[in-house]
Parts: sequence; structure tokens; C-alpha cells
Amino acid sequence: MRPIYHQKADRTEAHIFVASLAFLLDRALEKKLKSAGIDISSRQAWQLLRTVRVVDIDLGNGQHKRSVTQGSGRAAKILKTVGISNMDPDGTQAKTKAS
Repeated sequence: MRPIYHQKADRTEAHIFVASLAFLLDRALEKKLKSAGIDISSRQAWQLLRTVRVVDIDLGNGQHKRSVTQGSGRAAKILKTVGISNMDPDGTQAKTKAS
């Protein structure tokens, strides 16, 4: 890893905010996994969650649908543990792309 240098104070603050948020999310995931009795590290959980994908499907005539794959079985268990059950980002109807 290399050091990050920012020229403006607001960029430095934004960088610290994003890093702090990432740390908070990582610890929250770790705590949820531990309380659910799932014996994997947060690092392993993030790796497993990489199997979940967002897919855009072109239905023709300017319509498309966005869908989310289930990922691996272990990824699905992690999502259930953290309370994520709705895997349909657009609702149930096809959407028309805005030009």
C-alpha cells in the first residue's frame, strides 16, 4: 500500500470518512457473524460476497431489467445473517431506459 496525499482539506476529510465507514462496516459484519455462530472472518465473508453479482438484462424495445444473482450458498447465508433478503433492485416490473 502506498500513502495517499490530498491537496485539499475536504478531500482529506472525505478520505477519512470513507476509510472509517469501511472499518465500521467490517466490524459490524464481524459482530453479526459471530453472534450468528458463523465461524468465518469478516475478510472471508467479504470474499464470499464477491460471488453476488448485479446483472443488467436487455429485454428489447428499450426495456431492461436489473437482477441480482444469489451468489454461493455461503454468501446467501451471510446475506441472511445481516438481514438482506430483497435481492430485486428494480422491483418486479421491467423498466424503460432513459435516453
